[in-house]
Amino acid sequence: MSRHILIVDDEALYRQLLTSRLGRAGYRLSEAADGEAALECAQHGGIDLALVDIKMPGIDGIEVLKRLKELDPLIEVVILTGHGNVDTAISAMKLGAFDYLSKPYKLTELDIVVERALEKRAMAQRCAALSAEIAHLRGPEEAAVIGASAAWQRTLALVRKAAPLDLPVLITGESGAGKEVVASALHRWSGRALESYVPLNCGLLDDDLVESELFGHKRGAFSGATSDKDGLFQVASAGTLFLDEIGELPAACQAKLLRVLDSGEFRQLGATALRRTHARVIAATHRDLDALVAEGKFRHDLLYRLNVVHIHVPALRERREDIPLLVDYLMRRAASHAARLPRISPAALSLLSDYPWPGNVRELRNVIERLLVFNDGETIDEATVCSILSIPSEKASTAAAQRAFSAITPLEEFEREYIVWVLDKLDGNISAAAHALGVSRSTVYRFLRTAQPAE
Repeated sequence: MSRHILIVDDEALYRQLLTSRLGRAGYRLSEAADGEAALECAQHGGIDLALVDIKMPGIDGIEVLKRLKELDPLIEVVILTGHGNVDTAISAMKLGAFDYLSKPYKLTELDIVVERALEKRAMAQRCAALSAEIAHLRGPEEAAVIGASAAWQRTLALVRKAAPLDLPVLITGESGAGKEVVASALHRWSGRALESYVPLNCGLLDDDLVESELFGHKRGAFSGATSDKDGLFQVASAGTLFLDEIGELPAACQAKLLRVLDSGEFRQLGATALRRTHARVIAATHRDLDALVAEGKFRHDLLYRLNVVHIHVPALRERREDIPLLVDYLMRRAASHAARLPRISPAALSLLSDYPWPGNVRELRNVIERLLVFNDGETIDEATVCSILSIPSEKASTAAAQRAFSAITPLEEFEREYIVWVLDKLDGNISAAAHALGVSRSTVYRFLRTAQPAE
């Protein structure tokens, strides 16, 4: 995508000169004849570089520089000066300007400065993106373990208790429920947090490749083994090895895995010498391992060694109170680079909370991403959710909007529905609703999370 340059100069001749030169280079260009117009243009975002004349009527270039940096700290600004204003230009650089050009300047000099400024802008954006990714992967624990329900809190309490024990852990639960999140938390909250965390999905590899991935091989061990390769047990030796879908592990690998768990020793394919590993093993599955043992498809002794600590991850339908929190987190994460985050109406949120979610959190994440893609307005409404979830709209009418309260209603249910009605009237503004009702924001959230209809 071409870079966007804003040209700010009160002299039309200079603006024409710059647009002609930079336009031939393929840049997207915007013009402003004064500081007010420049700031109005920058309000819409998307400006990578601003070329700003230092002497203009009204707001001068120094003030424009300050305000542009307030709008977007990563925007690059090059100051354009006349003779005798070099000291002011240097002061501008101390305020964050990338460089300055003294009029009259050579166009080749302009080309070089613009290219360097845009390179710095691109590098800053990449660094910001990497920092955000690292913060997400290794950041505050609440970003990865969203949920306040009793079922989820019991799970997290067990995770915190098991994390420092340095014992094998077996995680069970439905597909998409969050087993990977639990495994990552076990590593992050353990004494191995600064060491390698190595995941492997045992169901994604052919049987003849799993053993090589886990234990490594020597050159010539099999056709295609053109060099030595360390296995994941070696890579994760001081850290954690997460074996997802352990129920898919081939029988030949099960015996070798059992030996590693018992002795810490393994042998590479094609090797004679034993190697040792200190990796902690965490396994996960959505299958019934006891049933697989009964069918002769999984070793009972391996199950005993893996199941030293057992953590079951509840399905999303078993912790509906967490859905509003997850929706908020997933929307913010999915729309992290969007200019504006749409709000979700209370009726739409109630519909998401009532949905059975057979695919659990993974399905919810997919639905949130689709809602953000296909929603055109500032609000995600009930009709949009019905469309994405393929729910007939006539079945989705909320009790808060339709009920006439002709029968005796439990007080808590009435209160919740009234709060939903208030939120609808106030365009979903939680703070305004809390103020109007004379309660705290947490009270509004609590009523939205509770009293969900039972299946």
